[in-house]
Amino acid sequence: MFIFKKLCSRILFPVPLSLELIWVGLFLMWIRPHRKIGKWVLTSGVMIFTLLSFHPISKILLDPLESQYPPLLIRSKVEAQALAKTEQIKWIVVLSGGARNAPSFPLASQLSRSSLLRLVEGVTLYKQIPHVKLLLSGSEVEARLMHQFVLTMGVPEEEVVVKKGSRDTKEQAIVAAEIVGEEALVLVTEASHMPRSMALFHKQGLFPLAAPVGHSILPDEKTELWAFFPNSGSLQIAERAFYEYLGLAWGALRGQL
Repeated sequence: MFIFKKLCSRILFPVPLSLELIWVGLFLMWIRPHRKIGKWVLTSGVMIFTLLSFHPISKILLDPLESQYPPLLIRSKVEAQALAKTEQIKWIVVLSGGARNAPSFPLASQLSRSSLLRLVEGVTLYKQIPHVKLLLSGSEVEARLMHQFVLTMGVPEEEVVVKKGSRDTKEQAIVAAEIVGEEALVLVTEASHMPRSMALFHKQGLFPLAAPVGHSILPDEKTELWAFFPNSGSLQIAERAFYEYLGLAWGALRGQL
C-alpha cells in the first residue's frame, strides 16, 4: 500500500499528468473516430502545463496550505522563557524530509533541502527554548543523517532521541505519540506540509505547537515582472501543492485524518 500511494502521487504530479494527457491526446488524434476527443485531451495537457508554469497560479494553489499556521518566532530570551512556562514545552519534534546515503559527499549534500530546513529550524528552537529535547524520526538513512547533523550543530547527544524506520508522516506521528506521551511539543516541518502533519498528530492524540518553515510564499514579497513568465520554479511550487492535497485526500479516504 505504501508503494501504491507513492506511485499514484507521482503519476498525478503536474508535469507527469500534463505529459500523460499530451501523449494520450496525440495517440487519440491518430485514430480517426477519436480525433475530436484527442484534441480536447491534448489541449487539456498543454493548458495544465502552461498555467502551472506561472507563479501567480501556483501561488493560488500553495498559499492556502502555507498560511494555515503562522511561523513560531521567538525574538528574545524573555519570549522563550514565557513560551516554555505557558506551554510547558518538553519536546521539539522534527519530521524528516528526505535524504540520500552518499558517505563520500558532505552531510549537507546527503540531506534534502526539506530536511535541512527543518533541522536548522529545530536546532534554532532547541537553543532558544530551555529544557527541551529533540525527537528525530524517519527512515534508517534519514534518521541517521539527521542525528549526525544536529550533533554537528552543537546539540548534546543526551538531549536527542532518534527513532529509525518511519516511512511517512503517519508513522512518524505514531512514533511521537509513543515517546512524547502527554507532554507538550513543538512540531517542525515545512509550511505546506504542516496542515496534514497537524491532522495526523491530532489523530494520535497529540496537539503540537506548530513551527512551520521553508515557506515558498511570503506575504510581504513583491511580485516581480518575471513572475509572469513560465518557469520551472512555479512548476515545483505547484508540485508541492499537488503532493499535499493528494496526501490530505488519501489520509481522509483512509480515515487517518
